[in-house]
Amino acid sequence: MRRYIVIPLCVAAIAAAVLAGCSRADRLDARLDAVRDDRARALLRDAVWRHGSKYAWAEAGPLRAEVTWTEHRPLGDRSRREVWTVDPITEHCRLQTPAAGEVVVRDGLGLRVERGGERVTDALARARAAGRVRLATELLTLPVSLVGEGRRVVHAGTEVGPGGTRTWDRLMVVYGPQRGGRTGDRLVVALRRGAGRIDRALVRWSEPPLIGRPMRVDLDLWQPVGEVRISRRWRFTPVDAKGEATGPVRYTARIEEIEACAPVP
Repeated sequence: MRRYIVIPLCVAAIAAAVLAGCSRADRLDARLDAVRDDRARALLRDAVWRHGSKYAWAEAGPLRAEVTWTEHRPLGDRSRREVWTVDPITEHCRLQTPAAGEVVVRDGLGLRVERGGERVTDALARARAAGRVRLATELLTLPVSLVGEGRRVVHAGTEVGPGGTRTWDRLMVVYGPQRGGRTGDRLVVALRRGAGRIDRALVRWSEPPLIGRPMRVDLDLWQPVGEVRISRRWRFTPVDAKGEATGPVRYTARIEEIEACAPVP
C-alpha cells in the first residue's frame, strides 16, 4: 500500500528514461529545442548552462532539500519544516511535513496525499498539497523547470534598472491545461544580462497559498549543489497589476540543507 513512498525517485526517473529510449540529458535537450520563440530558446539554453549545464542537471538526480516555510502575519510569524525531494527532469516529487505526519507524492500515477499513514481525499487538503507541489517543482529547479511539460515560453521584453546599470530579459511561461492550473496562470522570470541569473519572478498561480494573487518572488543566495546552482531563499511579496508591491513580504522559503541525487527514504 505504501510502496510508492519507499521507492527512490532516482530509480524511477532512470527507468522512465530507459523506457522512453533516451537519456535524461536528451530529454532536457528536446524540451529546450521545443521552445518556438528563438530569443526565449537562446536565453533558456544560456541560463541552463550558467546554472550548471544540461548534463549536470541530468546527472543531479532528485534534489533533497530541508526547507523552512514561514508565513509572515501581523500577530507573528508562523513557520513549519518540510523535506522536499524533487526530480528536475521528471518533475516527480515527494514532500514531507514531519510535524503533521503528512506525505505528498506526485509521480506518473498522479497526486497522492497521506497523513498519519492514511490516504487523504479531502478536496481542500489536496488543493493545498497541489500548491506545495507547484512551489517545490517550479522554483527549486529553476531554470530547468521553465521548460517542463505543458508550458509555452516566450520572450516578454526587457527591463532596465535605475541608472541603466543592469538589464533583465523577461521570459513568460504560460501553462497548458495538463499542468492542472487554470487559464490565466503565469510565471514571468527576470534574467539578469551578463550573469544569466534569475533575480526574481512574478507568479500568478491558482492553487493555495497564492490562490490567484500575483506575487513577486525575489530569489537570492544562489549557491552550488554539486554541479548545479540553486537559490536558497525565496521571498514572496504581493504586487499589483504593474508589479508594484502592495504590502510587506508575505511568505519566505529558506532552503536550510540540500543535496543532489538523494534517494527517497
